Amino acid sequence: MNINDLRNYRKWIGVSAQDVYFSVLATGGWKTVFPHKLPRWASKVRNYFNVAPATLERVPEDVAKRVRRQVQRFSFLLDCHATQTFNRYHRNYRKNPWGKLDPPPFRVPANCPAKASHEVVHTDAIDRIATKNALAGAVYQDPSNRLWYQMTAGSTIFHYGSTPKVAAVEAVYVDKIKGQNDTPVFKLISPDNTGGSLELILKNKGRDHIAAVKQKVNVRKIIVGDTAYQGSYNYSETVQVGLGAHKMRDVKTHVRGRSFYVNPSNVFCPLASRRFPEKDMQGKPLADQV
Repeated sequence: MNINDLRNYRKWIGVSAQDVYFSVLATGGWKTVFPHKLPRWASKVRNYFNVAPATLERVPEDVAKRVRRQVQRFSFLLDCHATQTFNRYHRNYRKNPWGKLDPPPFRVPANCPAKASHEVVHTDAIDRIATKNALAGAVYQDPSNRLWYQMTAGSTIFHYGSTPKVAAVEAVYVDKIKGQNDTPVFKLISPDNTGGSLELILKNKGRDHIAAVKQKVNVRKIIVGDTAYQGSYNYSETVQVGLGAHKMRDVKTHVRGRSFYVNPSNVFCPLASRRFPEKDMQGKPLADQV
């Protein structure tokens, strides 16, 4: 599928989620496919890309620390931009007695891009803090070797109870006051190299973590299956492409309830066995919903 096919749902009908996924990878990710707006039909079928694991095993903390650092790409880019900006305005541009410029105040990591992206430059202070503090710490591995990152308790607010009136305030309260052990669900994400991520919501009974280090647990019975609160695929994962992109493709396009999303019949079945339907839950053609 080329990029025009990926933007036309009529080309998705009857095609497997795996074929669409590989096509998205080949084009450069969801940001390339849907640069400015996510169509309503894409939001409705998002969970065809969301595969749930049957078991999870928590990895050792040294491994978790290393992979968290690798996955938090957007936080790294924010740090790069902050360092480069500080150096630009605080460097001594007068030559020293040896006729050379002194080095900048801070060393810029070798992997930093020379120019920050529009998304990085225009991330405000609040979104910057939210992005850098999105992950809680624990990391788990499933039987397919996918890594699942536990998010902070504040990220769970849309997955239980009533709809938050002021989401930012509610998130801070849940994360800093209630804490994970007083929050009824866990939220985990697993980036899939498209800029998006799989999402998993698990029931919680007074715990801070799903398992102890190196402990494997069967999570089938604690997966939240209520379609109003279940995990849903993200076209833009905060830790990799920023909160602004996540809001645009996932938060603003989300419709809470039990009749909006078109879900595969089995949350555990692989992408190759999932074929995109022609119609939504109300029997209306998805291709017409832009």
